[in-house]
Amino acid sequence: MGELQLLTDNAIRQVSEDDFGFRAHARVLCNALEGTEDLPLTVGIFGPWGMGKSSFMNICLDLLRARNVPTIWFNPWKYDEKDEIWHALIQTVLTEIADDLEKRRAAGEESWRERMAEVLVTVRRLSKAAAWLLARRTAAPLTGGVLAAEDVDRFQEAFAASDVEAYVHVNHFEEDFKDVVHQYTDGGRLVLFVDDLDRCTPDAAITVLDSLKLFLGEASCVFVLAMDQQVITEAAGRKLGGDTPDLVRGRQYLEKLIHFPYHLPGVPFELLYRQMQAKIRPESLAGSGELWELIKVAFGANPRRVRRFVNGLNLTAATLALHTQPSTRRLLHAGILLTLRMLYPSFFLILQEDPGIWNRFDEAEARKTQLGGRDEIVDGQNPGVRRLLAAVSAHREGFDFPLPPTADEVRLLTEVLTVTGGLPSAPEDHS
Repeated sequence: MGELQLLTDNAIRQVSEDDFGFRAHARVLCNALEGTEDLPLTVGIFGPWGMGKSSFMNICLDLLRARNVPTIWFNPWKYDEKDEIWHALIQTVLTEIADDLEKRRAAGEESWRERMAEVLVTVRRLSKAAAWLLARRTAAPLTGGVLAAEDVDRFQEAFAASDVEAYVHVNHFEEDFKDVVHQYTDGGRLVLFVDDLDRCTPDAAITVLDSLKLFLGEASCVFVLAMDQQVITEAAGRKLGGDTPDLVRGRQYLEKLIHFPYHLPGVPFELLYRQMQAKIRPESLAGSGELWELIKVAFGANPRRVRRFVNGLNLTAATLALHTQPSTRRLLHAGILLTLRMLYPSFFLILQEDPGIWNRFDEAEARKTQLGGRDEIVDGQNPGVRRLLAAVSAHREGFDFPLPPTADEVRLLTEVLTVTGGLPSAPEDHS
């Protein structure tokens, strides 16, 4: 079968690793980010799960750093609590600035060192002010490396007391931070990348967005936020609408916050095909037009979903080969069942109990008749399944898909796929 490898879905880290054709698009966007004069600016990188938002932003980060544009990266999904996440955001930004200023001060001339020392003093005051504000709300502030341990202790002791200096700096945080960014960038701009907002809890995601406005919203910054637009709209809708999400208000919230929505360019399916064909085992399956039609119909050009499918199919083929080398027919059946498990897990469970349902769906599609009884109910509860099975039907012209498997074949393959098929994909509208 050839060497079996598991494919990761790690993000591209730099321009030289670009396999998706993002570089040209990223260069155009970076030119706009660098040239915009009316700051602050908030850009939303919109795209569904698995389409390469992190990879695209990493390429932008690499391009901007090559131009000596100051950049900072923040991953909010590492922090669970609302109080923790806004504080982590602020301290991450301040820590990155402080570390870079220290390096510049050490390497600069005397006048430059004095100037950087003044900015560092302000940065540390802002860090203390943020920690003071958190200490008023929780007993465990994060410091991000700027605030010393003894300062944390002091703020803990002063939890119920008044710290006038810190309070003053909280009230002037936006203005002071604006001055810091101006000095730090020498009148330029700071680009802050915020990744994986849609992996956060709804409250945490909205807390990050609100914090950008409340604390950092006056500085010469460009905020680049990667998100699934629908997920964040629903999060804002729940925040504003209570138990019943108000999607209209959620969209309005996002429209006010995002100055420029940038919809991630899709990965051409032909490019994904060229990358992945050599990864499929056995090699005899890699050239199957039916397999690639299944992948295209089910997963489109979503790199993460395609990689996960290929991993599951390769492991399934290797497991079946422990007994006898599986035929292309059997592997296509395995691929269709794996797709059902990934995209329609409820239907996959029904199929395990009632293996004949696949054949009944196929016959109804061939005769263009309606499903009846329980099958009609299952069809209504699993929108998209009939469309998928129709796309891989043996009756479809132009392809050579096999007839549905027998009940015994379904039982064998579903038993193997329960082990090798991985987890179902995140919920998504496949209708």
